[in-house]
Amino acid sequence: MVRVKDILGWIDSWAPFRFAESWDNCGLQVGNPGSEVARLLVALDPSTTVLAEACDLGCQCVVTHHPLLLHPLKSIRTDSWPGSIIGRALISGISLIAAHTNLDAARIGTNAQLVELLGLTPTGPLEARSALCDDPDYGGMGLVGMLPGETTSAALAACLKVSLGGALVRIAGDVQKKVKKVALCSGSGGGLVEKALAAGAELYITGDLKYHEARLAEEHGLVVMDIGHFASEKPVLGPLGDFLRSRAQSEAMELEVFVSKSETDPFSSVI
Repeated sequence: MVRVKDILGWIDSWAPFRFAESWDNCGLQVGNPGSEVARLLVALDPSTTVLAEACDLGCQCVVTHHPLLLHPLKSIRTDSWPGSIIGRALISGISLIAAHTNLDAARIGTNAQLVELLGLTPTGPLEARSALCDDPDYGGMGLVGMLPGETTSAALAACLKVSLGGALVRIAGDVQKKVKKVALCSGSGGGLVEKALAAGAELYITGDLKYHEARLAEEHGLVVMDIGHFASEKPVLGPLGDFLRSRAQSEAMELEVFVSKSETDPFSSVI
């Protein structure tokens, strides 16, 4: 029988928890390492919707990218978030695990999925911690790579929109600019615009870009593309689910793994 501690060990072998940023909170958030798990759900967020889906599927564990608990709590009230999630998880016997910046920094983590979608040939990380650079599993935060051929930022945006299931794509800069050297960072990567400039990228792809970050890029001739936080990270869920399923199979342990179907982007566009 698979236990929560087994799942933690498997995740650690793929996206080591030591890769997590110092401010982050990864690992087991709610539950007992010794609890048994027959069914598991993978999702981006430990939301009410995802927890309800896990209950409907009969899951005993939910693995999410974003942590439920990032800062210390002074109280746990089940009539408001996040206490409502904690309470329902405990009552339902569901353990909650987060694989956040450790998954972002893993060589085959969140950014690797965007690399595959774009057909990029990586040339190096966008930002890296020197103490981890010799670790073969470490990829750093974001990366820089070369497209198979030169294209316009508008054409690349159109391709990404389709590949990401119709995601809302925003561009700042020259939409007809010819680009080949691309920097990217899944999730909230607006703070790495200067890193993309320093790397000599012609286009930077990320989520949650702010107005002044876009202006900074525009002034330096860097095209920036905001594909949304949700859309930039959702592609990792399938591979993560496949990995956990394969690890259980390789150890002759029974585990059903589901990828959330109820989870949607909190943002939508009004036409």
